[in-house]
Amino acid sequence: LHKAYKNPVDTEFTANFNNDGSYQINLLQCRPLQTAERGIIIESPANIEPKHIILDAYGAIIGPSIMTRIEQIIYVIPSEYMKLHEHERHALARLIGRITHLKKNSPRVTMLIGPGRWGTSMASLGVPVTFGEINTVSVICEIVEMNENLIPDVSLGTHFFNDIVESRMLYIAVFPHLKKSVLNKDFLEKSINRLPELLPGEERFFDVLRVIDTVEFPIKQRIILNANSISQRVVCYIVNT
Repeated sequence: LHKAYKNPVDTEFTANFNNDGSYQINLLQCRPLQTAERGIIIESPANIEPKHIILDAYGAIIGPSIMTRIEQIIYVIPSEYMKLHEHERHALARLIGRITHLKKNSPRVTMLIGPGRWGTSMASLGVPVTFGEINTVSVICEIVEMNENLIPDVSLGTHFFNDIVESRMLYIAVFPHLKKSVLNKDFLEKSINRLPELLPGEERFFDVLRVIDTVEFPIKQRIILNANSISQRVVCYIVNT
């Protein structure tokens, strides 16, 4: 399939095992992974201080290669999300949709980071948003963990794949348990949370949802995201200009 499409291919399949030990593999679907580049890709600095790395991920990138400044991060804390009841998880998804469409909150280069699958219909496997609720964001990131007993499969935007391709969004996954992967939860959980300011009255979700406005950082401090879909690596880091 890779040779035929001349591109990496995402596949889904089933394997059925017979009593005699033989098996049959059925290919359910396949699609070439988009690896088109936008603009000139600049290699990220070789020696970024660990405290300045927000995330560093390998091997699960869908979308165009980009290098851009991130102006806002919307982060769902996995451990706190798992404490919510089913109806509260759906309410949180609606709340995220309201944030991404606030006039006073745009335009922003926004990155979503959250546990499990974005767009799933099962809130136990991720955040059940619709594409219309997050169609204003630029980067969507899945944290491949829910709790110690559940690690969901990567969805990589399968719930709204065509929309992501047409919108030229970047979709990435972070595997916290892999040695090379980095997710700076300390930074994400301790940065100033703008949720009460943006949507007064929604303080009940303050401990689970963080809205970090990076344009309010010190004048010479920026957050840069460098994603290379060819080498399948993305790094998001703080830089002092």
